[in-house]
Amino acid sequence: MFNIAYFQDLRCAGVTTTRIRAALSCCLLRLGHGVYSVIRRCGNPGHAVFATFIDNEDWIRFHAEGKPRDSGQRARYSEHLDRLRVLSYPNYRPDDVVWSVSAARVHRIGLFDAPVRPISVINPRFRTMNRTIRRHKRPVPAEDTCVFENIVSTTPARTALDLNADLSPAAGFAAMEQVLRRHMLGDDEDLIFRLGYPPNLEAEVPAAVRSLFASPVARLSSGRKRAEKLGGLISPLSESYAESRASLNLHLLGLHDFVQQFEVRDGRRKLTRLDFLLKNARVALYVDGTQKYVDTGFDAMNKESRQHNRLLALGFKVIRFKFNEVLGLQTFSQKLFSQAPELRGQCGCRLKL
Repeated sequence: MFNIAYFQDLRCAGVTTTRIRAALSCCLLRLGHGVYSVIRRCGNPGHAVFATFIDNEDWIRFHAEGKPRDSGQRARYSEHLDRLRVLSYPNYRPDDVVWSVSAARVHRIGLFDAPVRPISVINPRFRTMNRTIRRHKRPVPAEDTCVFENIVSTTPARTALDLNADLSPAAGFAAMEQVLRRHMLGDDEDLIFRLGYPPNLEAEVPAAVRSLFASPVARLSSGRKRAEKLGGLISPLSESYAESRASLNLHLLGLHDFVQQFEVRDGRRKLTRLDFLLKNARVALYVDGTQKYVDTGFDAMNKESRQHNRLLALGFKVIRFKFNEVLGLQTFSQKLFSQAPELRGQCGCRLKL
């Protein structure tokens, strides 16, 4: 795993509590009560015993290269630590089922700004509330559970549905889209990019949504109507959390007639692929377009500048949204309608949640 060391194992190896405390500022990272991860090979002879728990050299290299301090890695690193905390917790009860945000971590369902909480668990008989774990007393159908790395959790589909109520409809919608995308296309995003989207993909979406969500929705004790509404709108074509939020915003504004990942051709060559296109108005939307510049530099920026100018020449109106501009409906709508006021006349029935 990720160099996990439990307190009892450290004590059996002769490590004192004082030495553990000293190592926390050096080569040991505390994940939870009595659970640690070894993050580097240090030169302190007194800490040599911790190296015996190293089983993942990539984890050591990751810290040696200072990546946790990289601003671009910080959020993902925090999510990964939260996932390790859930997977390494040693005191689950036999009937425990990990759910909500903790289950999302297990299944690598992307969330944004999820609250820092104790591990979230459902149990049919017991209730526990402390700094480490929050155990809710309620039943969960066996059909909505699965086992991952010896951890029993809600299935990805049920997890996404639970997030609708436990976090927000926006978080649940984004989670449902991620679950659908992996179900239909797999989780190798590099391969998806190389192969492109199958030509019949959108025709297969309704059947895939029914296969994934119909039964879990029917088993919900509350929130079925909302889940059914969202299930009728999700798509496997959102390539990020931000795109999912933008898609939901368009539906909330009543702009349902849009296409995603629309390929624009300039003569015989492919010019670009739009995140969203509102066809009737020829308004093209790009979402969260700045992060790639951090990863690929200004060559990408220059290329997109040329594409932008060509799109304008072809008669498109182009609007680019930063990540934080899609997180709130008011900010999103103000920018959208200020730059494309003609869209106000195309709004239909707004989605109500």
